This record gives sequence, structure tokens and C-alpha cells, in this order.
Amino acid sequence: MRNRKLTAAMLMALATPSVYAAGFALIEQSASGQGLSYAGAAASAEDASVMWFNPAGMTEISGREAIFAGHLIVPKSEFSNEGSYNSALGNAPISGDDDNGATNGFVPNLYWKGAYGGYDVGLGINVPFGQKIKYKDDWVGRYHAVETNLKTLNINPSIAKKMNEQWSFGFGLNAQYVDLVLSSKVDNTLAGNPAAGDGDAEITADSWAYGYNLGLFYQPTLTTDLGLAYRSSITHFAKGNVDYTNVTNAGALASLVDAEAKATVNLPASLSFSVNQGVNDKLQILADATWTQWSDYKELVVAFDSTQPNSATRQDFKDSWRLSLGGIYQLNDAIKLRAGVAFDQTPVSNPENRSPRTPDVDRKWFSVGLGYRFNKALNLDVAYSHLAADKAKVNYTTNDAQYLVGEYNNSVNIFSAQIVWRY
Repeated sequence: MRNRKLTAAMLMALATPSVYAAGFALIEQSASGQGLSYAGAAASAEDASVMWFNPAGMTEISGREAIFAGHLIVPKSEFSNEGSYNSALGNAPISGDDDNGATNGFVPNLYWKGAYGGYDVGLGINVPFGQKIKYKDDWVGRYHAVETNLKTLNINPSIAKKMNEQWSFGFGLNAQYVDLVLSSKVDNTLAGNPAAGDGDAEITADSWAYGYNLGLFYQPTLTTDLGLAYRSSITHFAKGNVDYTNVTNAGALASLVDAEAKATVNLPASLSFSVNQGVNDKLQILADATWTQWSDYKELVVAFDSTQPNSATRQDFKDSWRLSLGGIYQLNDAIKLRAGVAFDQTPVSNPENRSPRTPDVDRKWFSVGLGYRFNKALNLDVAYSHLAADKAKVNYTTNDAQYLVGEYNNSVNIFSAQIVWRY
């Protein structure tokens, strides 16, 4: 087990995820797809990254192919305080500053596609979920969150078969590693010791879990591709520890002691339907609808092997949809132009469930991309996306005492690139 964790840690060292799809999912799994806002992702077999969105799409790629992709995510998540208070202290205002907890992130993807015994086979290594938010120690919401650092690594071997001229089927297995750090401040005034200042609490946990994905690829005409793909939910049974520093063990804080910790986390299933329609020799129009079963993830509850109460985030996620539309224009033999838009619905149900660990809101995507073919063996794809969001109200508590009241102002810029090597 030690070797497995060490291997995962080495592979994850490249990734500094800042989540900017709905919830804490990362859709940034292909630079060619990024230029389209991922429109038609399950029906567009431009390169081997299709195996993540629909493994059946591998049957449309001849020969062997390797891809390395990277995505630089530059987010903004500014919180403005609008009267946060502590009801346990007579609705006294909570002191502290506004803050922007968003951190820049880098998300890598690796794909390899080959063939064996009449089947198309592939391997994808990527980061499907992630969250890195780091607030200042003295911000107004410090008793709810200071650092949230969720890293994942997904290893996804796939196999596909063309059943006839129109239909292909694909199947994949997923081995997924999760590493989680949650920190917050502890208010020593609740123990009657305001002179002690704030204490610190940090939860760390990790786990391996397993799931599957499958897809269908259908070509009803020579210019129309349809894709249907499903990813299973994955349930993690994470184990770790909680550690406290400078916490007064008295009054309401009497039970807070270092202890072992565990949590059951259901990462959601998803279902996608995509269309890729050729208009003429140069133009393709693509569209996608993806449903994510975020209702499986109601909240994150961490239980301890001590008398202290569970740590729970009140989030009550709901199922969400992502709708996208894009186009590819073949400018000449070497250059492809891409553009796309999308609506990405948040799973956060209302201001009372908008946690500072996941200050999510509906987003609109605007993307452009370019593909350049150096020769038959080598392609470069680059893309840029801007994600615009409405302001998001917050009225959040986990203990019915400390209420975080205010507003988030979110936006994101994403820069993506990948090298495609056919050999």
C-alpha cells in the first residue's frame, strides 16, 4: 500500500487543480475539446482524448497515438462580507477581511491509443476532480474554511470494438486515488478563552476506489456522428487524521482532540449525449448535453474515533446539466479553427448551501481554439476559455452559530495546449 501511495503522489505532483467545471469536477481533459467548450465531446474523435469522453470513439482513430495535454487555470473567487455574525455570542459580528481564496492551477492529461487482436485499446491518466482554495488566516469565513485541497488521480484503461460500419462500443475501468486536506480556524471564544486567539484544525485523508465507463458511437450517415457515454459513480472510503493546534479544550470545545478520521464520499455518475454534424468539407457543428448526478453527493461528513461531533459541510448538491455548442472550421491543410459556448449549471441549491469550500455558481463558457498540423505525425492544439458567472449570495453555517453572510464574485480564464503524436 505504501508503494501505491508513493506512485500516486509522484504522478499527482504535476497537478495543482483549481476546479472550474460544476461542483468540484474538472472537465479540462483535452485541449482540442477545450477550444469547443467541449461541445460534441462524446462524438468528436479528433484525437485519442476522446477515450475519456467516450471510449467507443477510439475506433475512429487509426494506428497508434500519444497525447500530452496541460491546462493552466486562472480563477477569481472574491468574497465580500455582508454582515457575518455569531449567534452563540448574541449575533456579534465576526471580525475579519474579505478575501479571494482562488489559486491558479495546472491540470495535466496523458493518453495513449493502440490496437490489439482486432480491438482498439487505450490508456488515459488524468485528474477528474479537484479543488484548491486557500484563504487568509484572518478572513471573515476562517471558522468554516481556510484551506481546501482535493487532489485526484484517475487511471483509465479502455477497450473498443467496431461492431459494423455504423456502430462501435467501448468500455473502460477506472482506478482513482483521492487525497484531501481540509483546514479551518477554531474560535476559542466558544471555550471562554478569547485571549488565546484562534486555534487550528486540519483534516487529512486519502483512499483508492474503482469504477467504470462505457460508450456507444453511431454513424447514421457519412457526415453525422452520435455519441452516448456513461461514467459510473465512485465511492471513496477515505481514512486519515484530524489534528488541532492551540485549541482550548473547554466549554463547547471540550471534545476537540487529535483523532483518527474517516469519510464516505460519493463522486457522481454522469451521462453525455453528443452530436457531430458535418456541414461541408470545411465546417462541422457540434453539440453536447451532459447530466451529472450530483445528488449522490449531499455533503462531506467526517467522523472521528473520539467523542467530538462529526465535521459536516452542509451542501445538499442537486443534479446538474451542462449544455454546449461549437464549431470546427478547416482553414487549410494545416490549420483548424475552433470555437464554442456552454452553459454549466451549478449543483449548489441555494445561498444556505454555498460553502466557502465550494463557492460554485452557474457559469457561461466562451472558447476559441486552434489546431496546427506540423506533419502526418505531429499536431499542436491550443485553446482559451473565459468563464463568466453571476454574483453568488452566501448565508452559510455548519454549526448554527457562526454564519458566513456575503457574496462571491467568480470568473475563470483557462489556457490549454496539447501535443498529439501519431506513430
